[in-house]
Amino acid sequence: VDNLIDSVQSIQISDLSKINKKPPIKILNDTTIESVASFIKSEKCKNIIVLTGAGISVSAGIPDFRTPGTGLYDNLQKYNLPHPQAVFDFKYFITDPKPFFMLAKELYPGKFKPTPT
Repeated sequence: VDNLIDSVQSIQISDLSKINKKPPIKILNDTTIESVASFIKSEKCKNIIVLTGAGISVSAGIPDFRTPGTGLYDNLQKYNLPHPQAVFDFKYFITDPKPFFMLAKELYPGKFKPTPT
């Protein structure tokens, strides 16, 4: 893990300028959900990447991380963590995985219903 972190940190912003900058290819007639679904079903679609922002799950009732009072990080006192982010810190997990698994059980699928997002 440390080697991976070191490798990622060593990537410099200047390396990003080497990415091929071709103009985007238009693949959808419009941006409706029907048009996207049609493209996904077609043979033209080879890969799907979804980028979302923090908070996409809030509409399903899953708390965000940082809102004071209601955010996930503000409600982890029962786990006796050294700091709230420790629940997702791999180094902390190695020493004490119990808080992560207890939280995962609370957030486990089945307690929340999917949303369109």
